[in-house]
Amino acid sequence: MLKIVTVCGAGVGSSMMLRLFSQQILDEEGIEAEVEASDIGSVNPDSYDLVITTSDFADAMRAQRARIIRIDNMMDKVYLREQLLVNTKDLI
Repeated sequence: MLKIVTVCGAGVGSSMMLRLFSQQILDEEGIEAEVEASDIGSVNPDSYDLVITTSDFADAMRAQRARIIRIDNMMDKVYLREQLLVNTKDLI
């Protein structure tokens, strides 16, 4: 099972929305994944297979292992779906 985290400043706004959207997309595609939401200060990106966040926070992360999806338009579910499918296909 894939481990995915969505990240924002406080861990309650955009990260929660991205967590919900991501889980819906993954469920629709039949991809087993655990999606969590977190704030930038407490997340360890390398504890996850995939990190979903904005460009600002992505630039601040120093992931060694995790792949990072940058999404700046939170409502662009088409882009999020594309990125999830591209970035999970060889992880599942």
